[in-house]
Amino acid sequence: MKRIILSGGFSMGALLLAFAVSGDFRVPEDEFRGWNHVKSMVIFDKRHPLYDPFWGIHHVYVNDRGLRTIKKEGRRKFPDGTVVAIVFYKHRSVDGNTAYVEGAKRLVAFMVKDSSKYRETNGWGYYAYDSKGKSLVKDMARDCHSCHSQVRERDFVFSVWTR
Repeated sequence: MKRIILSGGFSMGALLLAFAVSGDFRVPEDEFRGWNHVKSMVIFDKRHPLYDPFWGIHHVYVNDRGLRTIKKEGRRKFPDGTVVAIVFYKHRSVDGNTAYVEGAKRLVAFMVKDSSKYRETNGWGYYAYDSKGKSLVKDMARDCHSCHSQVRERDFVFSVWTR
């Protein structure tokens, strides 16, 4: 059995998670920041339907394997080996409430495409960790895929390439 290892050094602790897949894969802390930046988003308004738990500033990255597909408009199908990383930050004002920058990291999430391993969730594995490295996903189908099913035609990935 081969293992995927996602590791990250958060300021409040370290994360090391291993799970079986059909190949080796390692993402050290913030290596994904060198991947392809897909988009950034800011959610400050509590009335937004994604506010809880996705408030603050977040950035979306995709590895090279999924880059061509995420750039497609309309229907798309990601190849196995695609990994999407989403990093969520608190925000802080730099000038008294008109300009904001990233604050502390709140959580990091990954979508991992492996059609044979994640059959129950249409080929996607979902992983998310808080700033202390605690896993936030207990049931991939219920906790993540149920919402991602809204974008079935985009292979369950909400993000689209920012032009």
